[in-house]
Amino acid sequence: TAAAQDEQFRRTGRLVGPLHGVVMAIKDQFDTFDMRTTAGADAFYANDRPPQDATFVKRLRAAGAIILAKANLAEYATDGARSSFGGTFCNPYDTEREPGMSSAGSATSVAANLVTCAIGEETVVSIRWPSSVNSLVGLAPTEELVSRKGMMGSGLSMRVGPICRSVEDAATILDATAGHDPKDELTAFSVGRRPAQSYVSFATAGRLDGLRIGVVREYMPTS
Repeated sequence: TAAAQDEQFRRTGRLVGPLHGVVMAIKDQFDTFDMRTTAGADAFYANDRPPQDATFVKRLRAAGAIILAKANLAEYATDGARSSFGGTFCNPYDTEREPGMSSAGSATSVAANLVTCAIGEETVVSIRWPSSVNSLVGLAPTEELVSRKGMMGSGLSMRVGPICRSVEDAATILDATAGHDPKDELTAFSVGRRPAQSYVSFATAGRLDGLRIGVVREYMPTS
């Protein structure tokens, strides 16, 4: 794929898209037509290839991303850092420390410099926790922003989001994946609600003047 992209750039002088040559790992809970999808389970279907990519994977490829691998996950995206298919994974900064919850394979693949960015899935804190303990930037958008078509075990509280080394990289991935998908009815709620500018245009250094910060009062002690 990289060679084909290089040849196209040589001939045309144009990049495939904003993710030209960006190497990525996808949590092994999402369909990729050229790699098996196991959800971490050591079952007979571990050698099956889905007939097509998940919607957001198609969008990543169209933007130029190179899908290098599927990342290990806690089996069936439950709690923990082990699956019967992929085994135990650990924090690359200290192998005796916690790597995070079910998307830890995605986060550790970035932290170990195996890929530039990865895609995780979050039901509770499965993107944010692995990102935090692996010194990364993780974003768990609302369910309606990124299609879950092609997700094994998708439910109403499960979200698709990027795990990268910088805010700008995460925003670039979100630009490529966000938007309405007729195959995921929930994404209809994103129509007309995305910003007029790209997400990456907001990922710049600056002051917080004019921004509103929400405070969830019911989680605060009253005394």
